[in-house]
Amino acid sequence: MIVYNHYEGRPSVSLFAGPTGSGKTQIWRALQQEYGSQNIIIQDASVLSAEGWRGGNKISTIFRSLNADQRERIILVLDECDKLLEPMHGANGTNYSDLMQNQLLRMCDHDTLFFGSEDSQSSMTISCARVSVVMLGAFARLTEQKRKDSSCIGFGRNPEFSQNSVTELTTEDLIDYGMRAELAGWLDRIVCMDLLSIRDLVQIGKQEVTRLEEQLHIRLRIAPDVLIMLARAAVGKGLGARWLKARLGQLLDDRLYDDPDADSYEILYEPADADARRQACCMD
Repeated sequence: MIVYNHYEGRPSVSLFAGPTGSGKTQIWRALQQEYGSQNIIIQDASVLSAEGWRGGNKISTIFRSLNADQRERIILVLDECDKLLEPMHGANGTNYSDLMQNQLLRMCDHDTLFFGSEDSQSSMTISCARVSVVMLGAFARLTEQKRKDSSCIGFGRNPEFSQNSVTELTTEDLIDYGMRAELAGWLDRIVCMDLLSIRDLVQIGKQEVTRLEEQLHIRLRIAPDVLIMLARAAVGKGLGARWLKARLGQLLDDRLYDDPDADSYEILYEPADADARRQACCMD
């Protein structure tokens, strides 16, 4: 609905909250592939610097990198936005988070942004009337506190409460976290995402195997137990799909190193004590 409304001329301001590995960024990468990298811009918000302050990554930098006809109709996805919203005080007492939120607020107001001095040839005016803003973040400290409050003891305790259950966030929670009230007031929707389940991660693992086969022009067989083991580890450690994909790549690299010219490879499950078991059998 965010994308649909955007292309219908109804820009919005949204926030996606969820733990690392829940798929926040991946959703928007998939949408970016579908609708074009010049229509959906994903920016790491944690490295942004306020206008007039040191640092090469600024909001103006994002717009300058786009064609003139694209600047005023993008969906700007700010990844790691929770880091930008946390209070950041410098040695002089300045809250740099407030400076960034001032500029972000003008975008969410669908106001007109002006960058550069009036007599500068590099100055630029951007109308944000049709610019949508999407904020992504783990908000770990906030969700952990909400989780503790939800798992209280006594009659109020929820016996079905899970460490991986969805923690709903409100605008009041975000204001307590450090978001300015004016900015929180512009949020059209807050999407709270749960951790991926073992079944989800197994499916993602299968898709990653297919991708590796197509990329390397090989056949790759992964024992089902391997995918289940990796999925359980990813859930247990809270590392998500990114770690699972990286681990599959490492396992394949081990096989490629041993035999780089093979047409097919196989990865089988072995318990951690497999070598000790083999030695014990030989001794018997």
